[in-house]
Amino acid sequence: MLAFVNKVDVVTAREYARNDGGRPVKRGTVTRAPYRREPYVRARIGGGANDTVDAKAISWDRNTVQLKWVDDNGSMRTQWVPASDVRRITRDESAWRDPYDDYGFYYPDEQ
Repeated sequence: MLAFVNKVDVVTAREYARNDGGRPVKRGTVTRAPYRREPYVRARIGGGANDTVDAKAISWDRNTVQLKWVDDNGSMRTQWVPASDVRRITRDESAWRDPYDDYGFYYPDEQ
């Protein structure tokens, strides 16, 4: 009888299990925006000055913000980033707009 052994690097597995998309280990109270009404933001996601994305802030705490955006390949991405790397923008300023937005929320005078 053949025995199948799954060889796993325990250290790598442990680090993978701790990975929370970049969110720090200490967790505070997380605020979540209502679905389809998340604020638009521009955020730095890398080390370079040009590593920025226009995204939606889907949740946040005092020190970090979880972003949601569509990358250049059309894939949806999420990532936690430091709050200091995020600034709010209007929907019209964003290079990407979520097609599921609550239009009346962003443009109340046009209803």
